[in-house]
Amino acid sequence: MMRLLVLLLAALGLTACATTQSGPGPSDLAWTEIEISEGVCFGFCPIYTITITPDDRYQLNGERFTRHDGQTSGTLDAGSFQRLAAILQRHDAASLPADITMNDPANCGRSVMSDMPDFRLGLTGPDGRQDIVWYPGCADSPYRDALSQIQTAARRVYDYETLIAPKR
Repeated sequence: MMRLLVLLLAALGLTACATTQSGPGPSDLAWTEIEISEGVCFGFCPIYTITITPDDRYQLNGERFTRHDGQTSGTLDAGSFQRLAAILQRHDAASLPADITMNDPANCGRSVMSDMPDFRLGLTGPDGRQDIVWYPGCADSPYRDALSQIQTAARRVYDYETLIAPKR
């Protein structure tokens, strides 16, 4: 009987010490808005800023070379914000450095001239805002693949070809 009691107490003690190691899911992220901008290139790249909120609404400022220049707003497909948050989480965007440009050689690595526009993320939550700027000409950046994948996947979420890119 005493042996059974000791085993039960030991098992209870182990379960009390157990913790889970799972990270936050997309719905656990406290972002209240996600802002994406693409900037100037040497040609006619769309220059825009799109802000998306958890209710899948967007505000778009098409500055130049966009389908509709100026301010527009609307609603994206249901779950768009959550899909975008999941993409950012999968690539650990919250831990990216703020400056991945030629201004910060440690994060940029070898840089090459690129006609590609810069890519900017603004992640806003209750604790403030995190801004990330990436210059695609940072050829040796350890963040290049993640940011390229974020850019491509994010464009699919907000249907870049229909909403932003000019008609061809």
